[in-house]
Formats: sequence, structure tokens, C-alpha cells
Amino acid sequence: MFNSTFLTERQLEVYIRRKRGESLAKIAKELGTTRSNVCALEKAARRNIERAYNTIKLVESLLYKSVVTVPSGTDLYDIPGIIYRRADELGIKIQMSGPMLLKYIVEHCSDKLRNRQVLGEITIGIDQNGSIVVL
Repeated sequence: MFNSTFLTERQLEVYIRRKRGESLAKIAKELGTTRSNVCALEKAARRNIERAYNTIKLVESLLYKSVVTVPSGTDLYDIPGIIYRRADELGIKIQMSGPMLLKYIVEHCSDKLRNRQVLGEITIGIDQNGSIVVL
């Protein structure tokens, strides 16, 4: 299974354990290595995960007629207008109403939203048919 991923088995183990809150010292002791090595494994895992994520984003962005980036700090209720304006520039009719679009954004980006504010950049693809997808 690990042959087809960007992570070694050891990187994955360290990454998961660190995400669960385990200390460098505890992991190092149980793996029979140093804290420095555990830190290096975690850093390599993060870098490889980010590279894999960026690769997916690149490929997905090439599949869409346009990619809209909603910056952090944007009001949630401004997002449909941003998307509709970009689609209008391209002569594309979005296949969702404003309320449906808001619902879709909230369902797919809840980790990047607090109340009505966008906390982290949201990237949305628009295809030729007016369908949208959060990238």
C-alpha cells in the first residue's frame, strides 16, 4: 500500500501520532530513535503531503474553465456574487441558485469558515457547463 503513496510507512506513523498529540520524546522512545529523527520524519511527511495536495490542486485547476480564489476575510454572503461575476465574464451560467451555492460552500468549506467570515482561502473551479467544485 505504501508503494503508491508519497509517504514512507515511518513518516505516516510519525505524522499520525503527532496529529494525535503524542510528544516527540514518546514517539522517539517507542521507535528506538532520536527526537531529532522523529522531527525530520514529521517534516518530510508534511512536505510530501503538501506536494501531493498541490499536485491534485494543479490537475483539478487544469480541468476547469476558470478557478476563482476567495480570499480569507471575505464575507460568506459575498461568495456567490464573486462566482457569478467570474462566470458572467466567461459567458457561463452557474447551475446553482445563490442559496444553493451558499449551502454547497458551507458544506464543503466548514473548516475554513467561522460565522460569516472566510478564515482560509477557498478555491472554486467553474466548468464549461456552469458546475462548480471546491478545489
